[in-house]
Amino acid sequence: MIQPKAAILYFAPAGVYVDAHIVPLTADMAEAQIMRDWWNEVCLELSSDQEPIDRHWDWRDLAIEYGGRILRSEKLAIVTGDGAVQGAMLISTEAVDSGLTKGARTLFVELLFTAPRNRPDLRIDKAPYFTGVGTELLRWAADFSRRLGYEGHVRLDASPDFVDWYERRGLQKLNADPIVFEGVRYTPMELPAEAANELLDFPPVSQRGAKHARKKRQ
Repeated sequence: MIQPKAAILYFAPAGVYVDAHIVPLTADMAEAQIMRDWWNEVCLELSSDQEPIDRHWDWRDLAIEYGGRILRSEKLAIVTGDGAVQGAMLISTEAVDSGLTKGARTLFVELLFTAPRNRPDLRIDKAPYFTGVGTELLRWAADFSRRLGYEGHVRLDASPDFVDWYERRGLQKLNADPIVFEGVRYTPMELPAEAANELLDFPPVSQRGAKHARKKRQ
């Protein structure tokens, strides 16, 4: 059973840090908030010529296929105090072989996405909104892996625009062929145990800033 976990995001328009929670993503949440609300906000400027790859996904039925079988998995959402889903992720609850460390096992992450309102390239004003969503979800995945005994190892296939983003958070490219799906080349990557420890044990700037802000308010 997935237990809610506290997280902190940065709300760029106001320049403040806000509390959030990572919780199970239910079918009702997926239908109402991701598949409907995410893509119908007035702040968005969506082009039919170059739609985001997740534009028409049905989050209620998504699964992780690996090695010709479906992995047991859980869907997670990061939610702000107003109940809005700011990002979501699908992660396996059963391990697969590590691509970096012989004999090690790793969980598999799929579909780690922030809400369209948080993607400057999709916004009319091209400005950041909630930031830190992807990092908080990735931190949750590494912590979940560590709690299950896999030392924080997390494996995924990164979409072309986010390979650098994952590398900055410690993931390494694997010596494996890219995964091609619907014309998009995904790069196999993995978070090793050492990088997972750094990601988990040294809070990002957003969390350090939030703690500092809380102290000033007290």
